[in-house]
Amino acid sequence: MNDSFSEHEELLLRSLDAPVSAQDREKLTALMQSEFALRRQSDQYSRIREMMLRQQSDSFGPFFAERIINQLKQRVNEIDYLIFFFFKKYQVLVVGVLVALLIANILLTDQFSLRAIFGLDTPATEDVYSIDAYKSLPQ
Repeated sequence: MNDSFSEHEELLLRSLDAPVSAQDREKLTALMQSEFALRRQSDQYSRIREMMLRQQSDSFGPFFAERIINQLKQRVNEIDYLIFFFFKKYQVLVVGVLVALLIANILLTDQFSLRAIFGLDTPATEDVYSIDAYKSLPQ
């Protein structure tokens, strides 16, 4: 009796979630007329389902996730614009400072080569030649 009741209850639950075949529907109708416990269980499931449907209507509304994502994208675009505007505002100043530093470096060096302008040291001879080059030098 207990196994058949669980089978009947399973059929009842399936009928609540999705359409069932005509044969299962007839079987369920006959069971509901003959078994009071199954009818009571069906009423209880129906009430629970109605309560759940009413609670779902109190959600954030349709397309809530899409609206949040769009708002986040708009804020990202605003932040990108502000960053771009900030750097655009000061780019002339930064270029001016770099040119002034380059001119000061040119004037302070005694040579007018790129190495001297950028403050690069002249490499030592031993750094330029490999050890094999020394072996080929006359002694």
